[in-house]
Amino acid sequence: MSKFVQVQTELRDLALIKRSLDELKLTYRERATYVHPFGGFRGELPILVQDRRITFGLRETAEGAYAIVGDDMQMAQIRAIMQPVQQRYAYHKVVAETEKAGFSLVEERVGKDNVIRMTVRRWS
Repeated sequence: MSKFVQVQTELRDLALIKRSLDELKLTYRERATYVHPFGGFRGELPILVQDRRITFGLRETAEGAYAIVGDDMQMAQIRAIMQPVQQRYAYHKVVAETEKAGFSLVEERVGKDNVIRMTVRRWS
């Protein structure tokens, strides 16, 4: 029998999460109600992601990060969906922080292993 689970992430910026979901063309709704059919959880979440037959959400924790909430029997598929979301989130976070520190993105390459390599430079 399935149950409702929550998985902690280090995603903290909702705007960057939505930007990442948009770039990956994932369908989501904001401030939507999530109902777990067997676990008894029902609540409004800031983000509710729907991909084919999988539905899961993100909700803010007391620490300010967003946790993934969903069905434990779908967690492998949820993690597969969230992996590229987390990569895009990290990419945008790095770009924003380097720009804030006065650096510019000079070069960007994506390897065969899907690792993004960026070169940044600060002109003095």
